[in-house]
Amino acid sequence: MDEVEELEKKLTAKIALLIILAIFLYIGFNYWNSVMGVLKSVYNMLFPFILGGCIAFVLNIPVTILSNKLSKVKGKRIGAIIRKGSTAISIVLSCFIIIGLLGLVSYIIIPNIIDTLMILPKTFDDSTVAFKKWIDSNTWLSNKVIDMINKIWVNWDSIFDNLKSTIFSGASSMITTTLGIATSFASAVVEFILGFIFSIYILSQKKKLGAQFKKILYAFLSVERADSILNVISLTGQTFSNFITGQCIESMILGVMFFITMLIFNFPYALVISILIAFAAIIPVLGSLIGCVIAVFLIVMVNPMKAGLFIIVFLILKQIEDNLIYPKVVGNSIGLPSIWVLVAITIGGKMFGIAGMIMFIPLFSVAYVLFRKEVYERLAKKELKID
Repeated sequence: MDEVEELEKKLTAKIALLIILAIFLYIGFNYWNSVMGVLKSVYNMLFPFILGGCIAFVLNIPVTILSNKLSKVKGKRIGAIIRKGSTAISIVLSCFIIIGLLGLVSYIIIPNIIDTLMILPKTFDDSTVAFKKWIDSNTWLSNKVIDMINKIWVNWDSIFDNLKSTIFSGASSMITTTLGIATSFASAVVEFILGFIFSIYILSQKKKLGAQFKKILYAFLSVERADSILNVISLTGQTFSNFITGQCIESMILGVMFFITMLIFNFPYALVISILIAFAAIIPVLGSLIGCVIAVFLIVMVNPMKAGLFIIVFLILKQIEDNLIYPKVVGNSIGLPSIWVLVAITIGGKMFGIAGMIMFIPLFSVAYVLFRKEVYERLAKKELKID
């Protein structure tokens, strides 16, 4: 009789779950726009807290490393104070380290970009004058070709003036658009500050928050289910941490490769461009391309021929990075084979752009580890050993 009642309870629970799922599907299909509007409003309202959680997750990597080091400091008075406040000290030091790195990169890169923008009008004028002189001085053109050019009344001054006007009107339009975004930028800054404050709170209270979360899980779920959820969360957290660490290592390797190569070919702005590409490469795949565009812009102002050579060098180094370094460094750091790293980047980029590239690699790794574990457990139950 007890078995029948237990079976009835399980069937009732499954039927209730199916009914709830059917209701959600009905609402989703018939009121899709309204549902998405509500979800978007909720997301916008919670965005500072979501951002704070992301910042806390990234900061937790250096905080954990520093906290473990500081908690082992010896000494009675000063040592005891450091050990007791290891978490707070680690948070402060981590913030200073990250802000310092961002400030250093900005200090190196931004002045060079501003200087290049300042000389852009003069460089453009000099280039057009030199180009016109080159056209006038070339005697290898046949008289027939020259007559043809003259017959179609090519007014080089007018062409270059129109080209210059188009470029600078486009720049003016871009500046106007940038000023129009100022309000949105200010709002984003406020949200970032709120998120940063929330992340500091999470880091300072992470042990207490973790204990509370465990209590909730074990209070409402079975012990087996709670243990399973905690294992998945632990695996996910470790995977994301390894991914961020691997991404930073890969970016540094790429920056060193560019620095050495640029020194060999005597490119201008070798240090600036190497730091820029290394910093931008933290964004998978597209980051280094953004760095390449800015690098070409800097080099072309000094030597247009070397700008073309730099593009060739960039394509070669990018192939080495995409096919050898990135899958090995990032893939090994998260336990994901190279082929699946490339698959994760492709699918994530297609679905959600840059954010998808960043998120899908560790998510694929978690899914890969869980699926592999399930496969081996099923093989073990069947007492099969397959190479």
